[in-house]
Amino acid sequence: MSDGITRPGPFALLSAVAAAGLLRLSGMKPAAPSEPDHGPHNPDGFEEEDVDVRRTAFVVAGLAGSVALAIGAVGLMMHLFGAWHVAGTPRLTPQQTAKVQPPPPNLQGAPYEDLARQEARDKAQLTTYAALPDGRARIPVARAMQLIAGKSLDSFTLDPSPLDPVPPAGGAPLR
Repeated sequence: MSDGITRPGPFALLSAVAAAGLLRLSGMKPAAPSEPDHGPHNPDGFEEEDVDVRRTAFVVAGLAGSVALAIGAVGLMMHLFGAWHVAGTPRLTPQQTAKVQPPPPNLQGAPYEDLARQEARDKAQLTTYAALPDGRARIPVARAMQLIAGKSLDSFTLDPSPLDPVPPAGGAPLR
């Protein structure tokens, strides 16, 4: 089937043969050429014959048989195509069939205790005195605010350096 031409399978004409057989069994004949109608055959306007129950039963049975046959054919084709597809796929490698174990979740065992410890560390850094490794000292935030309150934070007023020129009174830039 590599040439791209698809050929019908052995069951392609089965439904047509079944329909022809049912028509032959039902006794239906091709309609004869109709003669011109010269008026009503029954003056009361009723039909002269009842519905042929035998023919109706054959037609209904034929339709049900055709539907069952079509469902069976589709099921058979799905089974065959599925088998052909599985046969055409390569086998899985050992890496693909190996059982995968995901890593364990790295969750906190006691998150509220961890949070309390972190908050205690943060509070200790903000409220205690300590010597820092670079020689400076850490003081509590409240004490630092008391020391700074009311003082200017400009660098030239806190630590005037003789090398830095003093800006003029009007705020004009230096040249």
